[in-house]
Amino acid sequence: QTMPRKMMILFVTFCLIPFLGFAVTDFEKDLELAETGNPGAEFRTGARYLNGDGVAKDYPKALFWLKKAAAKNHANALYNLGYMHLYGVGVVTDMPKAADYFIKSSKGGFLPAYHLLCVMYYDGAGVKKDMKAAYNNCKTAADGGYKPAGRIMDNVTKTIKP
Repeated sequence: QTMPRKMMILFVTFCLIPFLGFAVTDFEKDLELAETGNPGAEFRTGARYLNGDGVAKDYPKALFWLKKAAAKNHANALYNLGYMHLYGVGVVTDMPKAADYFIKSSKGGFLPAYHLLCVMYYDGAGVKKDMKAAYNNCKTAADGGYKPAGRIMDNVTKTIKP
């Protein structure tokens, strides 16, 4: 019994602890790159602040960095800003603004944005209810392999005949 415990201690000491150090180092590197205007690093820095990944959650900092990346049309940053506005995470809920961010993100080919646009058009949430737009966005996401969109295609296709 003592051997497995010793092995666990060795595993944690030599395997997990270095990864935790890399997470902090990666954040520090991303922050340095973000400060130089790198859109990928701006997105990753904002996403870390949004999710509390390796740093404490800080919605104002998340918003700051995500907006910087979004200004450079970073599709993931645009999606995250849409998410924040759709669900009121660190900002006041604003569905039309969320839809605008998702539209911009979808133009960058980000499949989850198509999916949420499908739902928004289907429900008329933040946009005018439009079953054809719901279908087109859902189909694009599903055809791209985004599984959650495939699950709601049945509901959408029952409402509209493509």
